[in-house]
Amino acid sequence: MSAITAKHSIETFDVAELYKWDRKQMIFDMVGYHPEHPTVIDFHRNPARIKVVCAPARSGKSYSAAHEMLPSCLAPNTVNWVVGPSYSLAEKEFRYIHQKLVNERDRTGLPKPTTCYNSVASGKLYIKWPWGATLECKTAARPDGLLGEQVNTVIYSEAAKLPRKIREQHVMQRVITTRGREIIPTTPGEDAEWVKELFDWGLAHVDPEIRSWHWDIRANPTYPAEEFERAKRLYGEDSPMFREQFLGEWVFYAGRVYPTFQPETHVIDPFDIPPSWPRYRAIDFGHRDPFVCLWAAVGPSQELYFYREYYMREGLSTVEHSKNIRQLSSGENIVLTVGDPSSRQLIEDLNFEGLPVQSANNEIEAGRTRVLEYLALSGDGVPPFPFQGTGRGTEQTEWPRMYVFSTCKELKREFMYYRWSESKQRQGDKERTEGEDHAMDAMRYLVMERPSPFRERAVSRPYTFEWWLKKRGRTPMNAGYIGHG
Repeated sequence: MSAITAKHSIETFDVAELYKWDRKQMIFDMVGYHPEHPTVIDFHRNPARIKVVCAPARSGKSYSAAHEMLPSCLAPNTVNWVVGPSYSLAEKEFRYIHQKLVNERDRTGLPKPTTCYNSVASGKLYIKWPWGATLECKTAARPDGLLGEQVNTVIYSEAAKLPRKIREQHVMQRVITTRGREIIPTTPGEDAEWVKELFDWGLAHVDPEIRSWHWDIRANPTYPAEEFERAKRLYGEDSPMFREQFLGEWVFYAGRVYPTFQPETHVIDPFDIPPSWPRYRAIDFGHRDPFVCLWAAVGPSQELYFYREYYMREGLSTVEHSKNIRQLSSGENIVLTVGDPSSRQLIEDLNFEGLPVQSANNEIEAGRTRVLEYLALSGDGVPPFPFQGTGRGTEQTEWPRMYVFSTCKELKREFMYYRWSESKQRQGDKERTEGEDHAMDAMRYLVMERPSPFRERAVSRPYTFEWWLKKRGRTPMNAGYIGHG
């Protein structure tokens, strides 16, 4: 068709023209969509090709994403996808577009589609219009259906539930070849690692083609304001649950193995570690999986500083790993190096290559507990060294006893995404966890070589000498931190 007939006389433009704000406003007016929230308006106005929206459920993110796709559906001969974990989850954005461009044709004056299937049960969610544009739902459960075509615009429905490979291996290249658009609406989720990376990238404004937005549940004008206020009172404004489910913030409170690790608390800028501080290394072996070595220094109050990581995804030989680690450690006071005890031969091989390694303590439950002890904020903790220049207020009274240099990017990433399996969110062996754990294992091996950071408490059993002293108001023996001396 040379033109799309509509009450507002939308002319035929290519998709880039229809995405200009004045044309997009005309389309929104035609379908009766009038967003009021300023962040939602900015989301539509911005010309970025890749748009990431983080917002809680029922906040209108899917509704906004569907309208953001309308210009592409109205352009001639475009291919448009909604990709979801399943057809039922992808159907939401499809339904909004179907409602506007098919069911409400009396409002828009658009012609009848040449083909239209709207059945979740049969897996047929497909529209083709007379001007050649198509809209189709795709599912991650059938990745073979994501091959072959060039795509103009894609919505990743429920993006937090989609594996990274769906975008990076199946869809992204099909959009790049058309200079098309990717719309990525998501609720915050502990397993949405790839989405969080894009979201942070968009917030940083380092690439004009990637932008990110965040709005809370009040962006939905139909959401009852009293329910929002009730939840705030019930859970508390600072509650992780409230911040994630009502404000749409990335707090990663659900399912994490180490939920107390928070970048704003535990991640610090690097500093020159004094040569006299003892240093440790821990290794988690891998060939197909990453080979990881972590370095940590012990501060003057026995606090730990993870200051370096060797995170090698490429399969190298033991000789090459040994050489690289020794070069990185040159001139340092390495007290001890431990490795995964299940890899006895690899430990022997490293020793043969001149890298002394001992078997680590691999008691998983005890190790995770000790890591949590080091992460915990308490009056027994210590500010990071040196305290000056860290940007932390001196009024703070509780500190952890473990810090991570900001240069240890993979260690930080694993801390945030290492979680219990959804169906087994309880303590157990490593098979009950999800997410990469290579740095987590090395970190745990290293922490197990240090004593518990908590003060020893005097235990007075009845009818003992200590019990008798306490009963008469005497002060029992106090011990310092374990391992001090």
